[in-house]
Amino acid sequence: MLRLRLKPNCVLALALSAGLAGCGSSSNFTYGQYGNLLSQAFRSSFGHNMVSREAVATIPYASMGYRLNGGDETILVLATKSDQSELWTAPSHVVFQTSQGRITRTVGLPRDLGGLTPQEGAQLPPLADALKAPFTSRRIADLPQANIYGLPITCTTLAGRPETIVILGQALIAMRVDENCESRQLNWRFVDNYWLDPKTGYSWRSHQHLSPEGETVDTEIFRPPG
Repeated sequence: MLRLRLKPNCVLALALSAGLAGCGSSSNFTYGQYGNLLSQAFRSSFGHNMVSREAVATIPYASMGYRLNGGDETILVLATKSDQSELWTAPSHVVFQTSQGRITRTVGLPRDLGGLTPQEGAQLPPLADALKAPFTSRRIADLPQANIYGLPITCTTLAGRPETIVILGQALIAMRVDENCESRQLNWRFVDNYWLDPKTGYSWRSHQHLSPEGETVDTEIFRPPG
């Protein structure tokens, strides 16, 4: 059984330090400037419902909006990126780790996802594979607030029809992909939704479940990683 543990302070330090090292547009960009931009984005994000185009335009980094349980939208800024994952952070001490659109770890939410890993292999099949044919995958989840580690989850992933989505006022044609998931151990069933670029398979928007208690997160990419 997998038992993954996460120390939030370490992840936050990693996110901020990696962001300074890898995301700045200039070698003269300082920690203070980075922090000021994040703070500005954070303040701008708590509007009535949605982050504005003007708020996003002030951030010279890849950025993502998220909503917890359908609440107000907040900005996360990309701190670091590897071939398999991205780390997004904000001054609110919220950190998301994502992999090809899926949220694989969070820090700072009321009920965090401590980790999401494949049961076999190095990584989960890309969501874009569903654009060719449906597939089934098995994964392991850690739910630290419930003291549950190594929870098996089985998901069937399939593509639907093209849909039009709107991000920051810009209409995009996307292929909807649904992941129908089940954990028999907890009798937990849920469906995660993703909207992918039909040509590249890039995930622009998602609706994902983080816990059996009903925790959900909606995400949308404002500025993709370069």
